[in-house]
Amino acid sequence: MAEKGQEVVAVVMEPIQSEGGDNYLSGEFAQGVRDLTLEKGIFMIVDEVQTGVCATGKFWAHEHWNLTTPPDFVTFAKKMLSCGFYHRDETRMMQGYRHFNTFFGDPVRAQLSACQNKIIKADKLDEVAMRTGAHLQGRLAELEKKHPRFV
Repeated sequence: MAEKGQEVVAVVMEPIQSEGGDNYLSGEFAQGVRDLTLEKGIFMIVDEVQTGVCATGKFWAHEHWNLTTPPDFVTFAKKMLSCGFYHRDETRMMQGYRHFNTFFGDPVRAQLSACQNKIIKADKLDEVAMRTGAHLQGRLAELEKKHPRFV
């Protein structure tokens, strides 16, 4: 994918930077980065370690961006009860099982994640997160208008 002599191989983005306050990336900005990565042959990696697993009302926070082409790689951990990444078909190895090591994962953690994800879907916890987040953001906006020096 990358051109010979190219210095940038990938761009790593967090949907919400959560250190020192919450900084959200807009869908327009993310789509602009995606367009540029496709144009330049650069991989787009979305780091969902802190934002994945319905924390934002969607399973992956980057789904809020409504990208026309999905990221090349997505990393996850913490709330997933396991860690790893998934990627587009275009980035898969041509021959399977060439990279056989601990990255294949832990079967116990994989089972925990699978059970957790079934509960999330069955109990519609994404909808709960969406409603709760909308309520919290609405109330914070009210407080900000009322007390702009403090919120």
